[in-house]
Amino acid sequence: MKNRQLVLLWLFIVGVGISIFWGTLIVVDPLGIWHFPIIKGFNNYKVSQPAHLDFFKPYEYRLIKPDVVFLGSSRVYVGLCPDDYPDKSVKVYNMGMSSLSIRDAYQYLNFMIKVHKPQKVYLGLDFFQFDSHNFNDSRQGFSQVRLNKIASNWLSYMMFKMQETAGLRGMIKPTILKSQEDADTILFNKGWDVKRGSALGTNEDAYIHTLISFFKTYQQVSLCDESFTCLEKIIKIARAEEIDLVLFFNPISADLLSLIWVTEQYDNFKSVKKRVAEMADYYDFAFINNLTKDRGLFYDASHYRDIIGKFIISKLLQKKPTLFSLLLTKERCSTFLSATEHSLCSYVYSGSLLLYKIKGLIKEKNVEEARRLAREYFREKEIFPK
Repeated sequence: MKNRQLVLLWLFIVGVGISIFWGTLIVVDPLGIWHFPIIKGFNNYKVSQPAHLDFFKPYEYRLIKPDVVFLGSSRVYVGLCPDDYPDKSVKVYNMGMSSLSIRDAYQYLNFMIKVHKPQKVYLGLDFFQFDSHNFNDSRQGFSQVRLNKIASNWLSYMMFKMQETAGLRGMIKPTILKSQEDADTILFNKGWDVKRGSALGTNEDAYIHTLISFFKTYQQVSLCDESFTCLEKIIKIARAEEIDLVLFFNPISADLLSLIWVTEQYDNFKSVKKRVAEMADYYDFAFINNLTKDRGLFYDASHYRDIIGKFIISKLLQKKPTLFSLLLTKERCSTFLSATEHSLCSYVYSGSLLLYKIKGLIKEKNVEEARRLAREYFREKEIFPK
C-alpha cells in the first residue's frame, strides 16, 4: 500500500511539473505560435519574434487561415498593415519575410495552398530579389522541411509543434521581463511589424545604415535568370489555383533609387521591370515621385511606413493610375520607364555629389567616414532633427 501511494505521489508530482512546463510555454507563447491571448505586462513583448519570422509565421498562417495575403520582403511586412485593408469581411495576413527571395516566395505560396488556399495574394517585388546572391543563397531560418511538417495532417502537425515549442523555453524569461518593462508594446500583429511600420517618424541611424548597406548590395547585383523563371512559376500556379495574384514593385526612397543609378545598375533595374511586364501586368511604385522623395514617410531608406502602405493598399484596390503608381503592361512599359528614367536622372544630378563621395569612401573601405558624411549632409539639410 505504501509503495502504491509513493508511486501515485510521484506520478502526481511529475504530472504537475509537466503541466506547469507546457502551460507556461503556451501561456507565455514567446513567438506567438499558439495565439494565446495577449496579457499586458506578461507576454505582450515577444522579444524574439523579429529574428524568427520564418519560424512563427507559418504557424500563424495555419491558425488564422487568411483570405488575403501580403507576400514579399521586409518592405512588405513593415509597410502593409492587414488592419488597413478596407474589406473587413475577409481575414488578412502579412506573410512578408526578411530578404525574401523569389524562390522562397514560390515555396511559401505552395505552403499556403496546402494549408489554406487564399483568395488573393499581393506579391511585393524588389530589384534585389532578381540578384543571383539573393536567389541562390539560403536565407537563415527558412526550411522547406519545416514547411512540409507544418502543412501535414493535424496529428503530425501537433506533434511537430509541441517538439518545437519545447525548444523555446529559453525565450520565456526574456519575454516576461521585457513585457513587464514595456506593457503597451506588441511587435507583430497579423504578421505586420508594428514597431517600425507605425513609427511616428524616420529613424536617422537606421536610414543611414540602410543607405550605406545598399551601396554594397547594389554594387554586387548580377541578374539571375532563375529568379524570372521562378516568378513565372508563381504566376502560373496562381492562375491554375484561381488565386487572384497582384504584383507590384515596392516603393523605395529616392535615395535608394539614386543609388541604383550611382552604382550603374539602372539598366539592370529597367531590364527587370521589362521582363516582369512580359510575364504579367504589375503596379509600379518604385520611381521618383513625391512619395519616394519624402524621407519622412519612410522608417529608413529601404522601408516605407504604414502611411505609404495605406496608400498602396487603396491604389491596388482601386486599380486606377496616379502620379505615384501605374499599372504597367508590356505595351506601355518602355514608355513609362523612359519617362521615369529622365526623372531619376534629373533628381540624381541635382544632388548627387554626396552619393558619389560616399561611393568613393566605401570603395576605399572607409565606411565610418561614409556614415559621418551622410549624417552631416542630412543634418545640414535639416532632413533629420539635430
